[in-house]
Amino acid sequence: MGGGPDARPAGMVAMNGPGDGARLLLTALLAGWALAYGYSLFALPEFMRPREAFDMRLDLGPALHFLGWQGVAGVMAVAVYGVSRLWPRGAAARQLGNLPLALAFLLLAVIAALVLSDSLQS
Repeated sequence: MGGGPDARPAGMVAMNGPGDGARLLLTALLAGWALAYGYSLFALPEFMRPREAFDMRLDLGPALHFLGWQGVAGVMAVAVYGVSRLWPRGAAARQLGNLPLALAFLLLAVIAALVLSDSLQS
């Protein structure tokens, strides 16, 4: 027989991390996050469009479209982060799970900086 500590019966392979269900869930959550994040960017050209001097009213439609889809992407980012914790430290899936949450926090920091700079100018 022999073989040592890694000896397995025929047909058995070593699993490195969670099974296929967790892999599929992480992939689906990452795809959903990417779709929500990308779809929110369609509102930016309308939101950033220059306005006429007499048309400086506050138009919340595009802003709420952007922030609404960013909210959906933020919720999915938390889910991606949680599922990615199933993999061992240093695994690529675990490191990839940090990206959506980092982008969500970066967006919050940019919004906070814009609000703070606007309030300081007033």
